[in-house]
Amino acid sequence: MKSRRMTLAVLLSFSFILFPIVQAAELALPSGDLIAPAIEHTPIEKDIYAGQQVDIKATVTDNVGVKSVILFYRDSNATEFKRLKMNRDLDSFVYTTQLTATASPGLDYYIQATDLAGNTLLFGYSFSPLTIAVTPAAVDNMAATDNTNAKEKSGISKWVWIGLGVVAAGAALSGGGGGGNDPEPPPTGTLSISGPTP
Repeated sequence: MKSRRMTLAVLLSFSFILFPIVQAAELALPSGDLIAPAIEHTPIEKDIYAGQQVDIKATVTDNVGVKSVILFYRDSNATEFKRLKMNRDLDSFVYTTQLTATASPGLDYYIQATDLAGNTLLFGYSFSPLTIAVTPAAVDNMAATDNTNAKEKSGISKWVWIGLGVVAAGAALSGGGGGGNDPEPPPTGTLSISGPTP
């Protein structure tokens, strides 16, 4: 009986000594989560205009939880990537951010997702990024279209000016008409119509 008590006392003593060591060892061991997040993304294939904003979206899921989703981007002429946090849309696994295209040939980008255990997955790479083509000429075309629309909206239509010109020319050529047997030939001359260019 005495030996049992002694054995129990020794076991309790060791448990008080070993329990904190075992607990610390568990904290030092890597987490049981070794699965990286999954990224679904449809690369942007259409060209965008310089100055236009583009939404970049990715669906990111993980077996435990997603810690962060980062977009790395740069102008195609640049060497260094910039970082931009992608925000999660409410009640979904979709992460979104918005970029404004510059007047360069394009934008390079890739996406990095990290889960709560620190596992990381990339969609695209710094050495082989995804690319969005940027068309700088569209800015000039858009400005020209805006100018044309402004001309059409301001002032009188060109058809009104053409109609007024035809009426004035007809009145001048008719010479005021009186009908009778006038031996003199109808007057000839030059007619000038001034007005804004249509």
